[in-house]
Order: sequence, then C-alpha cells, then structure tokens
Amino acid sequence: MSPPLSTSRAYWNLRAEQVMDRVFSDGERTLEAVQVQTPKAKDPQPHARVPISLLVVTLIGVLGTLTLGLQWWSAQQALQRERNLALIEKLRQRTPETKPADAATAIQQLEPVTIPIRSLPLPEETAPTRAEEASAAATVPLTPEPLLVGVVHSGGGQGSAIFQVGDQSLSAAPGESIGNSGWSLRNVTASGAVIERGGASRSLSVGGAF
Repeated sequence: MSPPLSTSRAYWNLRAEQVMDRVFSDGERTLEAVQVQTPKAKDPQPHARVPISLLVVTLIGVLGTLTLGLQWWSAQQALQRERNLALIEKLRQRTPETKPADAATAIQQLEPVTIPIRSLPLPEETAPTRAEEASAAATVPLTPEPLLVGVVHSGGGQGSAIFQVGDQSLSAAPGESIGNSGWSLRNVTASGAVIERGGASRSLSVGGAF
C-alpha cells in the first residue's frame, strides 16, 4: 500500500514553493545575445575636383591674352595705314624730276638724219632704216617708269600696292593694271610686290623701279 498523503498545510506550502522555484529556474535559461562584428564598408574616395577659383583665374588669363593680341594687331594695322598715307602725301608734294626742257632736248636728239644714198633698184621688201626707226621711236610717247612706294599686305598674296607714275600716285590691287605703264599687279608680299607684263614677271621691293 502507498503511504498516506499528508494533508497538513505546511506540507502543501512547501510543495508549492518547490514547484514555483522550479518554474522560475527554467525561465531564467534564456538565449544570450551574440554580437557579430561586420567590417564597415570603406567610404569611396572623393573625386579630385578642380577648384572653381583656379578655373576663373585661367579663363581671365586667356581672355586677357586674346584682348592684348587684338589690340596689338589693330595698332599694327593703324601704323601701317598711317605710313602709307604719309608716303602718299610726300609723293604729292614732290615736284617732277624731269623738266620740260630736258624732255624737249631728248626728243630733238632723236630726230631723223637724212643720208644721201645711190639710187638703186628697190627690192620687193625693204627693211626699215635707222632713221625710220629713230623717227618711230621719237613718235612713241615716253611713259615714266612706275615706282613702288608702299604695300598693304593682308596675307595670301592679297592686299594692295601704291605706285608713283610720274607725278601721280596710283593704288592697285592684284589683277589690276598700274596706270598706263602696261604692267599689272600680280600679288603682294610683306616687303614688296610681283608685277607682270606680256607673260614676264618681276619682283619689286619698296623704293625700287622696274
């Protein structure tokens, strides 16, 4: 037979305390939190940026250089124009070097001379005599030789040139004739010009006659 159960109050209080202790001891068995360390992602390196102030200074320097270049070019063009105008004024004030008396003397020296010759049968074709050649030369008007006094060069063989023909100052562009001299301007260089007539061409410098 099983022993009789105790019915005392103290016994049951003790049993209740044991049960409660067991319940609380089981509840304290909880999982402990584990801290896992993960490596931090490296921050991307910032891109190299050019300071805005440096860009502004560079832009100002470029603009200043361009401005100075344009001013220098304008000054050179103005100086060249002033020189050409001064040359034209000097040529207008210059008196003709050839006097009318000298020209008349030169024409008299070229008058034909009559030489007596025997009467011979004339051939079918006769060559002109020296007297006839001299007479023909005397009848041809003498044209003063042009003188190159200035050029306005704009690059690529273009521009204009200033010539003096007698007491006249003439300006010609490439392809134009130089007064009544029979010459025409072919192209313009920095220090002279090239002229042509009848398929022949010559290079001239400022102050040189052709």
